[in-house]
Amino acid sequence: MNKNKENYKKALDQIYPSEELKENTFKKASLKPKVKKPVFMKYLAACAVFALCFSLGALYLNYKNPPTENKEMPNQEKTIAQIENDLPRFESMEELKNAIEENQMEYYNISASVDVMTDNASSETTKEESTTYSKTNIQVEGVDEADIVKTDGKNIYYITEQKIYIIDAKKLKILSTIEYNATNNAFYPSELYINENKLIVLGTGYEYNTQQENYEENEVLYDYAYRMTENYTKAIIYDISNKEKPSKEREITIDGAYDTSRMINDNIYLISSKRVYAYYIDEMADEQILPKVKDSANEEKIIDCTEIAYFQETDNNSFMIVAGFNINDKKEVQTETFFGASDTVYSSKENLYITQTQYKYLLISEKVTTTIYKFNLENSQITLQAKAEVSGSLNDQFSMDEYEGNLRIATTNGYDSSAENQLYILNENLEQIGKIENLAKGETIYSVRFIGKMGYIVTFEQIDPLFVIDLSNPKNPKVKGELKIPGYSSYLHPYDETHIIGIGYNTKSNGYGGIVNDNMKMSMFDISDIQNPKELFSIDIGKGHTYSEITSNHKALFYSKDKNLIGFPVEYSDDNASNYTYSSKFEIFKIDLEKGFEKYGSLKEKDEEIYYNKIKRAIYIEQTLYVLSTDKITTYNLETLEQEQQLELD
Repeated sequence: MNKNKENYKKALDQIYPSEELKENTFKKASLKPKVKKPVFMKYLAACAVFALCFSLGALYLNYKNPPTENKEMPNQEKTIAQIENDLPRFESMEELKNAIEENQMEYYNISASVDVMTDNASSETTKEESTTYSKTNIQVEGVDEADIVKTDGKNIYYITEQKIYIIDAKKLKILSTIEYNATNNAFYPSELYINENKLIVLGTGYEYNTQQENYEENEVLYDYAYRMTENYTKAIIYDISNKEKPSKEREITIDGAYDTSRMINDNIYLISSKRVYAYYIDEMADEQILPKVKDSANEEKIIDCTEIAYFQETDNNSFMIVAGFNINDKKEVQTETFFGASDTVYSSKENLYITQTQYKYLLISEKVTTTIYKFNLENSQITLQAKAEVSGSLNDQFSMDEYEGNLRIATTNGYDSSAENQLYILNENLEQIGKIENLAKGETIYSVRFIGKMGYIVTFEQIDPLFVIDLSNPKNPKVKGELKIPGYSSYLHPYDETHIIGIGYNTKSNGYGGIVNDNMKMSMFDISDIQNPKELFSIDIGKGHTYSEITSNHKALFYSKDKNLIGFPVEYSDDNASNYTYSSKFEIFKIDLEKGFEKYGSLKEKDEEIYYNKIKRAIYIEQTLYVLSTDKITTYNLETLEQEQQLELD
């Protein structure tokens, strides 16, 4: 038995998560039309609720009460209202454990899955010290978002295969490599920031602990080993004054998997989610349940249960930790901790908004609401300002936008023929001051873009309606125009004051009365006449199954308004061919308002390499285009697209 135990240990030590496998799984899933919740779940939930109601003799079922009975509940009758500037917090570990166990039961009994949308991606034009180069394609000017590649115009910083490369862009030479080995405390870098001579690496780490258990079967005692996994989010700050010898300055670790982050000036705001399983709750010590913050510049801190606020009416058993710190000082990390993980995160320069979606099931229907929490951000301090609730759920971070102190937010409520959409405008206290309801009944929001005093919403069911909304009077927003075309746009990008680009899919019948994705499509919308928007021109991309990260990750975009170029990585597959074919390319298009989109270049890896050497991003510095793949970087002349150099990565 002891020998078996050792063999199990050795075998388990060789098992590590495959990032490529996870990525391919998401890719395949996204080739199908977006369905936020399987239809059968609604019927399953309804049946479960009906059975429970029948047994209890109740007329309807709502979610649980908050963890304590003596705390005052916010006014749930108000659809949108400012609520007390602090959330209820746990008073004891017993109260916290009870909440975890209750949520576990409700999650598996009647809950439906909730999409968690996070953000990721690459490039826009900037000018600094007379050098033009790519910048990450972000949502809000002045609020940076982390990505797998950054450049300062002289060097390239790139994450691939658990390594970070610092590369001299002009010489295309590796200056240094930071490598993270897969061990029992494996760290997987996900994204990074560059801030002058600071490199900030963000990612998720895993701690593996092999446990032994015994069980008896037919009077024979067996032993077996299994692996317990705990994850954590880590931010590592390097001094890169000497690019050939990066020096680690500080390491900050918070419990839970990396969710997302933002960098505003020298301050980073980091968000993670820590899942707690009720099955083991009675066997766990308090310090195993409570989230921890480790900081190489300060003492480790266990977050006390009395510091943990909770999101009401959620079945999520995760702690959400929001941490703020300045990259240039060693002050203590500022944290806020919540029981109930975030769905969507949006940040302006002054405020951070985090949402939580709640599903309430009645006998034959359900009610979906989104709670919004507004935090003020100042010098890495995080302060809760207001809380409100709106009807429906969000599509992604672009469904929210702050403008002149007001929050604009677009949501979808219901599914199939009962679906409808709303747009709410909330003031600085998150009080409703304007709204549009009953928008595109039977459709679901697939993309949103707010640009100044205008809003653009794409919904989809069978066709793609683009709505143009005038938000100049926040108390009286109005739909001014509507355009219906086949397919849908899953990402909208502003081109100029009167044109917006939509990237998404053509669709086709699946032969059973449903709609599935076909090849990709990019459209130029003319919104100069807001009452009569037009599809000025469009271009089809690929044939059959086509996928691009840009449809779910805005940071995958290559864009230069000055050069009138737009591009993104595209993966092609053709399962109808006699031999299954797959290719990975970076497609670049020329934008001409008179001639339309013109294919500028289609850059690909050698056929025998494309399966494992996928193209991930493209950036430019001056007149050089850098195409970044899994294990190489290839440069091209941006004017002619002639290949110039190639750098093999280790």
